[in-house]
Amino acid sequence: MFAGIWPLTKLILRRDRIKLPIWIVSIVVTLLYMLPILKETYGDAASLTTLYEAFKTNAAGLLLTGFLDEPSFGALVTIETLLWWGLAVAFMNAFLVVRHTRQNEEMGAQELILSGRTHRGTSLIAVLIVAFLANALIAVGLGFGMHTLCADITVEGSWLYGLGMGLFGFVWAAIAAVVVQLFQSTRSSSGFMAVLVGATFLARGIGDFTGKVGADGLLQPAWLSYLSPFGWMQALRSITFPEWWPLLIPIAFVLVVIPLAFVLLMHRDIGAGLLPSRKGRARASRLLRTPVGLTWYLQKNIFIGWLIGSLALIVTVGVLVPQMSHVYETTETTRLLIKSMGGTGAMIPTFLSVMLAIATVMVLAYVVQAMGRLRSEESSGHLESLLSTKLTRTKWLVLHTATVALCGAFMLVACGAALAICVNLCSDFSVDILSYGLAGLSYWPLLLVFIGAYVLMFGVLPRIAGLVVWVYFGWVAFMSWLGPLLNLDEWVMNTSIMRHFAVAPANDITVAPLAWCLLAAVVFGLLGALAWHRRNLVGQ
Repeated sequence: MFAGIWPLTKLILRRDRIKLPIWIVSIVVTLLYMLPILKETYGDAASLTTLYEAFKTNAAGLLLTGFLDEPSFGALVTIETLLWWGLAVAFMNAFLVVRHTRQNEEMGAQELILSGRTHRGTSLIAVLIVAFLANALIAVGLGFGMHTLCADITVEGSWLYGLGMGLFGFVWAAIAAVVVQLFQSTRSSSGFMAVLVGATFLARGIGDFTGKVGADGLLQPAWLSYLSPFGWMQALRSITFPEWWPLLIPIAFVLVVIPLAFVLLMHRDIGAGLLPSRKGRARASRLLRTPVGLTWYLQKNIFIGWLIGSLALIVTVGVLVPQMSHVYETTETTRLLIKSMGGTGAMIPTFLSVMLAIATVMVLAYVVQAMGRLRSEESSGHLESLLSTKLTRTKWLVLHTATVALCGAFMLVACGAALAICVNLCSDFSVDILSYGLAGLSYWPLLLVFIGAYVLMFGVLPRIAGLVVWVYFGWVAFMSWLGPLLNLDEWVMNTSIMRHFAVAPANDITVAPLAWCLLAAVVFGLLGALAWHRRNLVGQ
């Protein structure tokens, strides 16, 4: 079993020699970069007390950032970084394992690897070694950097934070090792991992929201939080009231799940999944035999997965509005905090508009992933076969971009309408469903800019198209949620395109940003299409 582990490990490191370092450096550097900014902005006792009063009973805060233990800088760092950077670590590990296991099998590379002196489990061992090393680097970077850059955080707290984040990441690598044994395709494995990450994040949020304050004055989450890896990491209270024993939970989980992954691997065929694939028809339907039908078939699973995730967030927010309203009506500091996120006016409409903007970020993530089908179809060789038919390059590109654009518009309207419906059904507040649906649709030009940017990069630099657009998406998401709290310079905030959109429907929609975005989307798209027509197909 151990023959070939080192060569395969080196192969994985070589294939991800750019992508993996970018993940690691981005996670560590951006988190450490925030520490002096947070210290300068909210480091004084008065600001920390204000934030503590605002967050300690804030329903939205409990759902999205976790609990605030005390009015200290360590507690502030925890709610601002732990869960959101945890999401990045989770996705890094999930995509790493899927790429070098299930994707290898789908490409036929695994059969070539097994033709040498290697065991079936060697590839899985190699990718888990790489995942362990990547998470170890994150743990060391965070542990050493946090104490070095911020004297307010103790040595114990710094290293417990880093170790917790590293173990948390390896937990997701172990989960992905099991998931890839269940599904036959890379798309299904990645989609299911994304659903798991979102579901466990939401479960932790609901557990925090329904928790109770203990005798020590600290919030004790409900049992639901402890079913989530996010809840395990949060239970460490690493830089507030350090607890080492919760580390035993992810360690025990990994020791059980990784052997399970190897057992499942030995009980399936190469290229197959343990879960039976749905049997298709003997003949394709008339729709599937058309370019439009094939495009929808390739895009529908990504669309359905992100639609369910975004609606789950929106419905959760809508259901919790009655509990949130009391906090907003009685806490002045909470009013100021919500207004700093981009809204003005009455608290509940402002908060709902901010939540709609956050759901828009999820729709943006859908757009970037869905546009990635352009590159995956090309690199897999499927596009070459399609273009050998009557299907032209222009029609193929237009079909995919139009499908993503229309699905994105539907998601925006659905999120806005679902939020209004939940608020009307679950609270004493009454909001106009049409207004919220149109407010969601007002972000559509933003989606078109990302679609145009991907087409441009796909035409000019196809190998790194996804990387470039994902990096900018990460920046937009970062600025949308944390930018207002960091009091960054105006020019820095303006580098996020979402900064120029009104937080609707609480604020009036301005036409100029929409027009500029539409113009930019058209220009990007035309330039990208022209470059796409002039270049050759590029494989792996």
